[in-house]
Amino acid sequence: MQNKKRMKTMIAATAMIGVLAIGGISAYFTDGDTATNTFTVGKVSIDLQEPNWNPPKDITPNQEIKKDPQIKNDGINDAYMFMKVTVPYDNITVVAQDGTKAAAKADTELFSYDVKSGWIEIGTPVKDTNNKTVTHLYAYGTATQMTAVAANQKTGTLFDWVKFVNAREDEGLEGTTKNIKIDAYAIQTQNINDGKTKLDGINSDGKVKPTDVWAVLERQNPTTTVSVKEEANSDIKQGN
Repeated sequence: MQNKKRMKTMIAATAMIGVLAIGGISAYFTDGDTATNTFTVGKVSIDLQEPNWNPPKDITPNQEIKKDPQIKNDGINDAYMFMKVTVPYDNITVVAQDGTKAAAKADTELFSYDVKSGWIEIGTPVKDTNNKTVTHLYAYGTATQMTAVAANQKTGTLFDWVKFVNAREDEGLEGTTKNIKIDAYAIQTQNINDGKTKLDGINSDGKVKPTDVWAVLERQNPTTTVSVKEEANSDIKQGN
């Protein structure tokens, strides 16, 4: 009888050991971890300024008017800058400085200006025969290299003065109102259409030639609508 009890006890103990062994097989060591990286996104923002602009009245042929467009980078990131200048034209007879009249009428831009060092015209001027305007595109840089403008910095002025054409009297310009339109654009300086198919950690190998950079920017169809209130004469954003 005692042998039978011992046998049952041994069987029960062996069964418990088996249970413990099976439980031990599933008790893996485990652990976990996570990382959340914070990225602060930059911003490209500009302010087209004309600090010395004072609207003139009743201008006359050959009159020079102070007009000094420049662009301030009021964003966070470095930026490349462009300006478009749209000038009215008319079919008129012009007069030379000595008073000699041209032999015939010709389509002539009504305002001229001297482009300052640091800016370069790119592309071919676009003539709009419906609105009778000619649009010129300028890049801040050289023919081969855009110039980066850092945050809170400004470009040089595109020009400092504009001169009204020396038109002959009775050309139909008297009493009319003429406008020069200037549009400013900007784009980030890094990673502009670098053409890479694999990541390499290099951010400075994008486009830098003005014509190449403008081709990318133009496809973005950028708006020149201003949502911040500006000073009436200078176009400077309030707070800048």
